[in-house]
Amino acid sequence: MSRPLSELATVDDVSNVVVFVSDAMRYDFLPKPVRQLGVTGRAIAASTFTASALPSLLTGQYPATHSVWMFDDRVERRPPLLDDEETDVGFDAHTVWPELPSAEKPPLQIHHVEEERTLDDLEPPFTHVVHDVGPHAPYGFDNGVFESTKEFFAEYERRRDRLVELYRADCQRSASRFLDLVDALDERDLLEETLVVFTSDHGQCLGEPSRGGRFGHGHPMVPENVEVPVVFAGAGLPRGRRLDGILSGTDVAPTVLSAQRGTVPDDVDGVDLWTVSPPADRTPRSDVWQHLDVGVGPVEHELTVYAATSAWDDAGGHVFHRGSRLERLGALAYDNLLRGYSPAWRHNVTVDGLASFLSVTLGDTQTYGAPEFSASKAAERVPSAFERGDPAVSDASLNQRQEEHLRDLGYL
Repeated sequence: MSRPLSELATVDDVSNVVVFVSDAMRYDFLPKPVRQLGVTGRAIAASTFTASALPSLLTGQYPATHSVWMFDDRVERRPPLLDDEETDVGFDAHTVWPELPSAEKPPLQIHHVEEERTLDDLEPPFTHVVHDVGPHAPYGFDNGVFESTKEFFAEYERRRDRLVELYRADCQRSASRFLDLVDALDERDLLEETLVVFTSDHGQCLGEPSRGGRFGHGHPMVPENVEVPVVFAGAGLPRGRRLDGILSGTDVAPTVLSAQRGTVPDDVDGVDLWTVSPPADRTPRSDVWQHLDVGVGPVEHELTVYAATSAWDDAGGHVFHRGSRLERLGALAYDNLLRGYSPAWRHNVTVDGLASFLSVTLGDTQTYGAPEFSASKAAERVPSAFERGDPAVSDASLNQRQEEHLRDLGYL
């Protein structure tokens, strides 16, 4: 099915929008009740890292456009999705962060939202964005049960099958929270006039031997980390349908803005799926640039942990690694051996898996599947280099509680 969503909907006017972002849910683990709720598509995440992927979902721009790469960066202005004088706006991230930042605690203020509001706080017309913890590690448990992601993996590291079971259970729990929101809309007689979107910021590696036994996301840039679901429901849309073609995480903002407000900003990179079908020859991108400022005496050096860009179609994609191989090797060795996901990787990696991991992370170019366009064509469509925007705050101003929470989740 390749028709625009507006041709499938039975309502002429969409008054409200709900966007539910299930953190770290990969496409092939989407629970069936969510898939059957509406029109489902397979999308390429704009990034494999929350810090840059969430702004892309809210702005409709690739990270190389909005220049938000790390948690101490933020978009220049509040995204149009969350900024409209005629629309009641809510942002709810209580399952992910203990509290949203304020002006005094800005490291996670990548979206310019300082106050959490639930669906119950809003009156039509409204736009409500939920950033749900999803199946993000620690799998199968609420945040706070374990002191850190590393502690969780230290306890569950030896059985990959058990970790996959826990991840799947978390997908179900996140789906249940989403379906509760849909039920709440239905009880308020708002579902028919509300466009509901279920999606994710990025996927997740689950110890696949072909990926070197790696758990987590961010790196390497492989299909398991870039392929995410997008489900459009409500607004009189049919149930149990599939949207043909390949989508992008950058499509969410222009699609819901078009449906609700009838206008789309000129600076979006995504496609307005409300009024047009995804082009058959489309090649969405995914970009990631994880870097740290490392001080050596009075000199600071920007250390690239992992940087990659890619282009994909419905059959596969080409990945291009950026930066020095030596720097990449050192940073990835530290990340995989000492940080949050390291116990699971150390106990699940094999000699063949290690060789595979080095291949997919240190090779300059990787091809996955059988894309219908060449690597040379892909290279013409991706950034040749990444640029950093102005950081929202300096490292010295990181709020201790938020820094500790990011570390517990395995980000720092």
